[in-house]
Amino acid sequence: MVGRLGAATIRWGAPAAVVLLAALWIPFRAISEPSPLVLDRAPARTLEAPNPAFRAVAIDTEHEEVFFANDKESAGNSVLVYPTQFSPTDRIQEPRRRIAGPGTDLGMVCGVAISPEHGELYTVSGETGALNVFPLDANGNPEPERRLQGVIPRASAGVFLDSAHDELFITTQHVNRISVYPRTFRDDEEPRRYIQGPKTGLADPHGVYVDGKTDEIFVTNHGHWRETQPGEGEVRGPDSLTRTSLGYSVPGRALPLSPSTGKFLPASVVVLARTAHGDTPPLRTIQGPRTLLNLPDGIHRDPVSGEIVVANTGDDSVLFFARDASGDVAPVRVLKGPATKLNGPGGVSIDARHNELWVANWDNHIAAAFARTAKGNAAPLRVIRTAADSAPLASMGRVGAVAYDPKRKEILAPN
Repeated sequence: MVGRLGAATIRWGAPAAVVLLAALWIPFRAISEPSPLVLDRAPARTLEAPNPAFRAVAIDTEHEEVFFANDKESAGNSVLVYPTQFSPTDRIQEPRRRIAGPGTDLGMVCGVAISPEHGELYTVSGETGALNVFPLDANGNPEPERRLQGVIPRASAGVFLDSAHDELFITTQHVNRISVYPRTFRDDEEPRRYIQGPKTGLADPHGVYVDGKTDEIFVTNHGHWRETQPGEGEVRGPDSLTRTSLGYSVPGRALPLSPSTGKFLPASVVVLARTAHGDTPPLRTIQGPRTLLNLPDGIHRDPVSGEIVVANTGDDSVLFFARDASGDVAPVRVLKGPATKLNGPGGVSIDARHNELWVANWDNHIAAAFARTAKGNAAPLRVIRTAADSAPLASMGRVGAVAYDPKRKEILAPN
């Protein structure tokens, strides 16, 4: 059965018929012309969680500081800096430094990376598609020292600095892409190279880690896939390949709508060659039911053991894979359980100086430090919290479906 809802063609088939309109039912009928439902109005009211949430994490072992991205818009997008070493406490801790404010140009800051060698902090904002560079000791409401915008697609999620080769790697979710820039980029510089296309295995990529010694890129994928053209998503003026002009000052050359290629793939970690370019297949892929991967986000490689460490957001766990893991393989160990305080972990990093694992938990406003080799239901050594245990979760209880209130005649939409 084929019909149209708005401007999109819908191809129904069991069990697909129950998927699209499960949350907000709209009568379906054959119509000759598209009749889109557009809500371009301010909400009647808004419920917001006021506490910062920990998203990505980067550790400066030289200065013993840990940097967290806070992408919680209702709490003010920011980068929060804490000492790595402190006495365990359950009290809410104020950061040593906070980078926030209108001058910073931080919009839904999803990724952070640092360079102690060059004294720089790098942030990528999914909302604006901007890469900002600040001094490593920045505080308050500073303007970026350097800024890359207009060539990075929106919905970019992860950033990593390969210090061995002086390159920045950025993942972009909706166009299944990795963009590579020199660390010393100019404000309007095009990427040095990119990885994108149906052969790459990229499917809604999030976290990224680059091993400059083994020349490997590790990327976590949520699994939402559609076929993309190499070069899609770049903003290059009239010749840009985009799905829509939404959000771009120059519309570019919009790709025509075509039969959907979208599908859900199992979550994965793909390993690509560091110098890969274009539509290049991965060296190997970790994927399948034995992996336990469920909305994997942040990723790191343990510099001591070589294990691949993954923040497994959808399962409130941290997974550890063998350094050469490939295929449908089980983790060598799992960190999970009520004692761990893991709740929506989004970022992971290893502090090799203190032999510790840091995990940024988005949902419960907690960052936790564990022994580097922790496993099972192990309690953290200490935690940093921005809210009390009784505070609302950052996700407001992980509400994921649109609902309709017939009494008030209101649509309730989680954001």
